Amino acid sequence: KLYSEIGFQLIDVYQAWCGPCKAVQNLFRKLKIDFSEDNLLHFASAEADSIETLKSFRKSCEPVFLFSVHGKILSMVKGVNAPLITKIVTDLVQEERKIAAGEKERAEVLTNQILMHICVFLLHLHCFSKYSVEDASRQLAFFFPNYRASEAEHHTERTLAIIRPSLLKERRESVLQTIKDDGFKIAMQKEIILSEEQVRLFYKEHVGQDYFPVLLEQMTSGPTLVLALTRENAVSHWRGLLGPKILEEAKENPKSLRARYSIENIPINQLHGSSSLRDAQKELKFFFPEEQTFALIKPEAVKTHKDEIIQKVKEAGFSISKVKEEALTREMAAQFYKDHEGKPFFEDLVNCMTQGPSVIMVLSKENAVEEWRKLMGPTDPEEAKRTCPESIRAQFAHDILSNAVHGSSNIEAAARSLLVPSEF
Repeated sequence: KLYSEIGFQLIDVYQAWCGPCKAVQNLFRKLKIDFSEDNLLHFASAEADSIETLKSFRKSCEPVFLFSVHGKILSMVKGVNAPLITKIVTDLVQEERKIAAGEKERAEVLTNQILMHICVFLLHLHCFSKYSVEDASRQLAFFFPNYRASEAEHHTERTLAIIRPSLLKERRESVLQTIKDDGFKIAMQKEIILSEEQVRLFYKEHVGQDYFPVLLEQMTSGPTLVLALTRENAVSHWRGLLGPKILEEAKENPKSLRARYSIENIPINQLHGSSSLRDAQKELKFFFPEEQTFALIKPEAVKTHKDEIIQKVKEAGFSISKVKEEALTREMAAQFYKDHEGKPFFEDLVNCMTQGPSVIMVLSKENAVEEWRKLMGPTDPEEAKRTCPESIRAQFAHDILSNAVHGSSNIEAAARSLLVPSEF
């Protein structure tokens, strides 16, 4: 039975291996003392592992606290937000007092079974309470009067994840699959070899620590994979999955990712995650700064699919900083594709590019060069249809020459291409 006949229930849902949320235990004790004489406040917990209907949600990690009266969810708090929890408890106690005194009637309530379905939606896994205490003021909390499961709101966030060189080399595919299995989407990714200067700048708060020389050596030893992950409550979810930063502490929770993906004889953890939404924004900007890239819709696609392609560009989050429609002369097309001069298809390419107006654009976005290349898809439309069916070339290209769009291959090429449209 999940609710009491008198008063209301404050429910903490948790997973067995990490236990109930320790960060709020002192708060709960204080609330119990403050409102003991009324006997209106009751505490409960729901263990996800023992409830089959919660199975698909057992990898979540955002603390969620439900306030229930006879099975009706009156409000919800996501994250360890002590002031908000206290306010809701105080308000509900006052409400229950009026009902007990006959000053007010109780509204219609939901059934116990409906409450269970709501619990399925709101399940959290609170893994490492000391991090939740540290980040409590920065975690999102939401208040929903007369909450219904059908009214639930999903709050998509982005967080930064780093797979350090040693782990990337040994277990790249395993880590990426684990990330996807936990419900994350990889919005952006970049594989880079960091310089000592970059490592010192990114980890500037750690430079004076005893472990920093090892961290510096590890981070400059080979390619690092940097990921922008998205999902509901991405920051806290990823932090919860990672476990403690100190490797020995992480190993006390063998299901944590830092424990599972530790490397023998390396004393530091192999995975990084942003500590808060603010840190995530800052760290994402460090690795994925806003860029500009050159984009061109080729004449054949301009005739038939211009509006559709521009719409896909906007839907992908690009800002069109500059745009113009212009027919390239043979001289302009030959100069633009001079790297292909002498190749068998060069003349056909020039002819293709001069058969009508092109739409020339400057696109702005985080990681714009790589993101535009991904949106375009492979050069060969047939390959694009097989491997990237949602890409522009898969949907709108005519053939490998009239393949709908052009984009710069890297940041340097983008910088050169942006100089070509002289009237920009």
